[in-house]
Amino acid sequence: MLSKIELKSTYGIDVGTASYLMHVQEPFTQHKDVYQLLWLEKGEVTITLPTNQKLIKQGDCLFLGKNELFRLTAHSPYSLCYVQFTDSFYCRTELDKHFLNDCKFFDNSKAINSINLKEEQLSFAHYYVRSLIKLNTEDYSDINYMLAHNIVERMLLFIINCHIDKYVQYHKEKLTPLEMQYTIRFNELLRKDVKHQRSVNYYAKQMNISVAKLTQISKEVFGSTPKKVINSVVVNEIKLLLKHTPLTVKEIAFELNFEDVSNFIRFFSTTTGMSPTEYRELK
Repeated sequence: MLSKIELKSTYGIDVGTASYLMHVQEPFTQHKDVYQLLWLEKGEVTITLPTNQKLIKQGDCLFLGKNELFRLTAHSPYSLCYVQFTDSFYCRTELDKHFLNDCKFFDNSKAINSINLKEEQLSFAHYYVRSLIKLNTEDYSDINYMLAHNIVERMLLFIINCHIDKYVQYHKEKLTPLEMQYTIRFNELLRKDVKHQRSVNYYAKQMNISVAKLTQISKEVFGSTPKKVINSVVVNEIKLLLKHTPLTVKEIAFELNFEDVSNFIRFFSTTTGMSPTEYRELK
């Protein structure tokens, strides 16, 4: 039976935390016509869908498609973060719509799709959720909507990039062997060269394909242009360096091959909504 509770949000998104058997219990509502991301912060819990069941553990992240209702059961305390969003929130373009419709991460008909966030990836998850919670409490504006959309988009790109092998495995039915090979190769190059190369043309040349072909593959697999994918990986590199090294902003800009500090700050601020210094000071 589908939920009849509509998501009443100016943005078309709901985000927050939920817990069970904790000092403070925080339930959350499953709305109709939403896509859901669940990230288990603490504990273990069994998730049950109409056709599948799975035990998820601390650090696991789940993807639930539109109207995939579920039940959570646990015998010990757990806490999780959730993000729910509608088609109208995410689908600004036909490309966005195509990505959601075709993304196998959101299709749990054969098995419940989950990935486990590694220790070094948790700071990103915390940052994305905190940023969305903050935006969701603010008055609506076009700028805030764009920031919220960009954060969700970057969350998905971040998870896909970190777990590209599993993502390709989920999509093996619709990808040709050559497209799978190109996808994995693109991700390998990003990990190796992104600190010094942000040009789409560079990656296309390294893969011996045209920019048009790389764009086609990127849109098919990631639901985004290769430039957006590259920028997402660069932003994540910057965040790692800001949080886990003593390097100054200027040194990080130099490390990532930016022409000057002002260009670096502008790039980071435009994509995240805050300056490098503000991000570094986040607790």
